Amino acid sequence: MRAYKFFSMLVASVSIVFLLMALTTDYWLVAYGPRDITHSGLWQVCRDGKCFVPSEIYDYIQATCTFLIMASLAATISVLSVAVSFTPCDQGSITGSFVAAVAAFIGGLCTFVAVVVFTAESWGKNKESNTQLTFQWSFYLAWAAFPMLLLAGIFSLLVHLYSPRRDYESV
Repeated sequence: MRAYKFFSMLVASVSIVFLLMALTTDYWLVAYGPRDITHSGLWQVCRDGKCFVPSEIYDYIQATCTFLIMASLAATISVLSVAVSFTPCDQGSITGSFVAAVAAFIGGLCTFVAVVVFTAESWGKNKESNTQLTFQWSFYLAWAAFPMLLLAGIFSLLVHLYSPRRDYESV
């Protein structure tokens, strides 16, 4: 069971790093035009090496940011709960592994909602025929965090289900 706990904590920790990198970097979309290259993230747009905050922030960008922040917080709770579950203490029926599993699944769901909203809104965004618009590595980091959080949740849930418990007869 310790290996499952360790793996869950490792995968959830890596997913936090991926989520934070996706949140803070500006390579969600790259537009290759005939004269310049523009890349944008959730917070700013960069064109010809000059970055600026757009004057209008779309609702889908705000939703993506909000859900990714909630996913990062849930993943952090998951990692902390797994870390607490390593300590030998009487935890009752709700164990640290169970809290970690629920938090990881919530983080995975928030990540999924965030990237699906961004994908759906950005998919048909390119209206110019001489510009190629592509998703880039920040976007893919957010997508990669989703299955990692699901794995962390599954392994934490397995730890919770198969861990020996103190019951009334053993007291």
